[in-house]
Amino acid sequence: MFLSEQEHSDHVFSSTKTSRIRFSSDCSPDSRGTPIEYEWTDYCPEVFRKLQDFENIDTGHYLLSVRGPETVKLLFLKKKNGPRHFSSYDNKFIFKTLSKPEMKVILDMLPNYYHHVNKYRNTLLTKFFGLHAVKPSNGQKVCFVVTENILQSDVSIHKTFNLKCSYQSRFISKTGAEEDLHFAFRLRTSTRNQLLAQIQYDCKFLEDEGIMDYTLLLGMHVCPAPFDSVIKDRNTPARVAGSDDGKSSPSDSPKLSQSDEVADSVSAAESESSCQIESGVKFGVKMPARVVNTRRKESWSAAPVRAAGKEENNKVFLYFGIVDIIQGCGVLKRVENALKNLHYDLQSTSAINPKAYSARFQDLVCSLFPEKNY
Repeated sequence: MFLSEQEHSDHVFSSTKTSRIRFSSDCSPDSRGTPIEYEWTDYCPEVFRKLQDFENIDTGHYLLSVRGPETVKLLFLKKKNGPRHFSSYDNKFIFKTLSKPEMKVILDMLPNYYHHVNKYRNTLLTKFFGLHAVKPSNGQKVCFVVTENILQSDVSIHKTFNLKCSYQSRFISKTGAEEDLHFAFRLRTSTRNQLLAQIQYDCKFLEDEGIMDYTLLLGMHVCPAPFDSVIKDRNTPARVAGSDDGKSSPSDSPKLSQSDEVADSVSAAESESSCQIESGVKFGVKMPARVVNTRRKESWSAAPVRAAGKEENNKVFLYFGIVDIIQGCGVLKRVENALKNLHYDLQSTSAINPKAYSARFQDLVCSLFPEKNY
């Protein structure tokens, strides 16, 4: 807990550490090309080291992923030819190149972000693990952030959605094609109550920081076997980026830290559900759920979930988290809001103020995890 004595100090949230690394001109360790020296800068290294500790990230593994020649090579390629993000060699981390305004948003929110994550260990917010800049001796600096890969899984992700709070391109599949989300997901009552409470805490943080346009990234694995046997028989613990914990034990719901505890009015009988979940699993990490046909008009239409040769299988594991949380409501965003509101109904776009966006996002999550039994 090396931050405990100085977590309120401005120094740890404004410090930088600079070093130098050297790779060949094509960033290949086996190449005999002309070596190029790079200036490497770590922003707020003590703070991010603590954020890594929260998720049991090994320092050596992190440095191997982040400072490798292939990572440096891809950083400069993505800077020129987008998209601006890519995964690490082991799919554990996501690297995203940043603009100066995005860097400023992260640095400005970092003190409050750290305290929020420290208080709410079941937060659904993107986990930040590092903020860095790399500059070749003969080129321009590239800044980037390292985050968890929410969709890293030991099982196949059959469907991926990026859920945004607008009716304009609201549901985007992993292929980039627009499509309707034809399902909602039923959780145990206690789990749903705790999840919605955590979403409320997270949205309040984003609202206070003036952040908007964030989305819920959701991946779905359709269980190919009877659900109880899937839970009972699998020996590999759930893993996502940032989670190296290999031990777990059965329990009836995801566990919250004492500071995150929410009132639970579920009966003892319900808490002994056969649909159990391991205590080491966090919200959004291999969470068991049942798909329900929503049978509503417009985008919420009925559709079966097909998998493993069966007509319908309503048992799934879900991976999800709140991503794209570095979009502040600055001058450019306010101009965008005004322009979009001229062309679309205010309720159909995501171009609204942070408080209204927060409320709409929570409504979206409530709709995704309905209380009503279908």
